[in-house]
Amino acid sequence: MAFKTGTEIKVGIFVFIALVALVIMSLQVGSGSLFSRGTYDLVVVFDNVTGLKTGAPVEIAGIEVGQVSEIGLEGGRARLVLAIRDNVKVRSDVTASIKSRGVLGDKFLELRGGTEGYDYLAEGQSIQLSDRSADLEVLFEKVGQIADDIGLVAKSVANVMGGPEGERDLRLTFHSLRDLSLSLNQMVQSNMESVNVIVANMREFSGDLRQVSSQNKRSVGAIIENFELASSQLKVTLEKMGSVLDKIDSGEGAMGKMVGDQEMGEDLKRTVASLESVARKIDEGKGTLGKLVNDESTAEELDRALEGVNKYLDKQDSFKTVLDFHAEHQADSGDIKSYLNMELHPNSDHFYLLGVVSDPRGRTRETETVTRTWTGAAFTEVREIEEKTERDQMLFNAQIGKRWGDFVLRGGVFESTGGVGAEYYLWEDRFKLFAEAFDFDNEDPAHYKAGVNIYFLKNFYVAAGWDDFASNKGNISFFAGLGLRFTDEDLKYIMSSMPVSAGN
Repeated sequence: MAFKTGTEIKVGIFVFIALVALVIMSLQVGSGSLFSRGTYDLVVVFDNVTGLKTGAPVEIAGIEVGQVSEIGLEGGRARLVLAIRDNVKVRSDVTASIKSRGVLGDKFLELRGGTEGYDYLAEGQSIQLSDRSADLEVLFEKVGQIADDIGLVAKSVANVMGGPEGERDLRLTFHSLRDLSLSLNQMVQSNMESVNVIVANMREFSGDLRQVSSQNKRSVGAIIENFELASSQLKVTLEKMGSVLDKIDSGEGAMGKMVGDQEMGEDLKRTVASLESVARKIDEGKGTLGKLVNDESTAEELDRALEGVNKYLDKQDSFKTVLDFHAEHQADSGDIKSYLNMELHPNSDHFYLLGVVSDPRGRTRETETVTRTWTGAAFTEVREIEEKTERDQMLFNAQIGKRWGDFVLRGGVFESTGGVGAEYYLWEDRFKLFAEAFDFDNEDPAHYKAGVNIYFLKNFYVAAGWDDFASNKGNISFFAGLGLRFTDEDLKYIMSSMPVSAGN
């Protein structure tokens, strides 16, 4: 057997060293420790860490500062060991929270807070504050509990309305409602002319009232001041009246003795008997008041007047108000753009929109300056163009919209400039596509924006799309945001649920 040459031995040694190095690097990459910085361990305990895995990032203000190195149990709770970089110091009052990236994103652990003056945590110490209340899973659990409660209510209603008796009562109710609607329809049709006259008079009265109020603003202010003064005096009067009633109840003074006198009780019985006799005569049609009460023509006139008032009130009930607030995160610049809009719906097919917009990016305007200088023989011109950007502007919306089925067209003021917009609704208004064009300029392209709103719950939705996608100044940006939408029924419920403190 021949001996190997020196070159072959060197090649074999090199291949062996390379294989050993490859194995070591693979093990370090698998554990996430390749070329890692020095770390120190902190401990935090949670009631539930569903979805969080070993190796999940630990972030402060959106910057990764470590990893979850170990997950275990301690007394029935989840115990996490965090490997934090040595160059990152954590205050002892910091709060640890489990977050999700989006609705279906991965879990990570966020550290927030930390007050100047508190000590830094050292190796092996514990983070005392942990929070999971903002996790989507907690929100979904609460929504599930609400759904269970609704199911119990529905079951109770089914028990009440079920069975032959409930079905019979429900059928009788529907028959009664049908007869009532037919009667009301006939009554309205027969008195339409009178109703139109009443509405015209009310419109004229409203115009006169507005004119009077505009011409007498100072007088109205004085009346309000007088009402405030009268209110304070009424409060004092009621306090004194309460004191007087207490004395009467205890039998003090002439009034107290009168209330406690038995003879007055007998007199009161005789008075009630006299009133009963008068009411009986009125019911029998005796006397002037009896004839007036029992006259059918009087009742008919009163019914017509009430019908007119009810129709006017029905028109006022059709007026609806919608309050919308949403914020958009601009991916290109990292800014948050906020909107607060109020929609006024006189009826279901058109509306008015008023709102304000907070735009951190602001607007960039160009100013051209021309300087003319006399050189002795002719004028020379120097043109200078200056760009000025006004950031954190408060812009305004004032639009009018019209809806045809699922299609909506809007026009008016968009972010303090003229523009137009269109919307299209799908799946019973749970999915909205929209596009807008505004800020038309002869030199720069218009501001175009398009996106989609998805309504998950009654008052909650998410939005995403592209903003200023025709810009030639690098303002093109993808945006994503969240929104809250409340109708007038929601606002009435919120206002009625607010506690009112009684004044002293």
